[in-house]
Amino acid sequence: MNNRSTAIRNLPRLAALVAGLLSAAGALAQGAPWVGETLAGGPCTGQPQGYGPYDYTQRFSYSHELMLVERSHFTQKVELLQGGSTGKIQGDLDYTLRAWPNHHRALNSISRYGLEFHRKQRSEPPYSPVECYFQRALNYSPKDATATLLYAIYLHKTGHRDKALEAYETAHELAPENPQVMYNMSLLLVDLGQLERAKSYATKLYANGFPLPGLKNQLQQKGAW
Repeated sequence: MNNRSTAIRNLPRLAALVAGLLSAAGALAQGAPWVGETLAGGPCTGQPQGYGPYDYTQRFSYSHELMLVERSHFTQKVELLQGGSTGKIQGDLDYTLRAWPNHHRALNSISRYGLEFHRKQRSEPPYSPVECYFQRALNYSPKDATATLLYAIYLHKTGHRDKALEAYETAHELAPENPQVMYNMSLLLVDLGQLERAKSYATKLYANGFPLPGLKNQLQQKGAW
């Protein structure tokens, strides 16, 4: 078979490859827009898209791109909120989350930073409200159960119980057997007085050897265990 015949036979595969590359390029070009509202009711805004965006649930396919961001901006020092890498802590977190909107560890760090600012332990706020980073992440990767759980925990800790329950229930729909989702959602259910529902999840958790006793202790204190 000559080279011309081989090239003709490969045309469909080449066309599919080009289409896939164009689709991926189009997704990157769309970026990850700032969406939603702050907990105070204002529009979510932030810095424009720079590097990326990349989906953290697909990080093993983009290990080089992840390494570039983490090596410069999301160092251990930044993750632990001990200091910035290229400037201020919140600046490095902002860069990381603009490049990787649903970066789980960076979302956890920005959440902790926001809580510390809320408790007057930090003098400077995050570059964008914490809830805006989460809404941007979930708009970009709506099936990410871990990011959804982290958002629910943040909402719970800041006293927004109704929104927290909605986020927990979404996380539970995405990952119905995830023990961390059931455990944290049940803690909120206890706070809301929904003891029977909390107990049903707790029974399943502890029957499967879940190690943290906090939920059981709270149910015992309420006379529901």
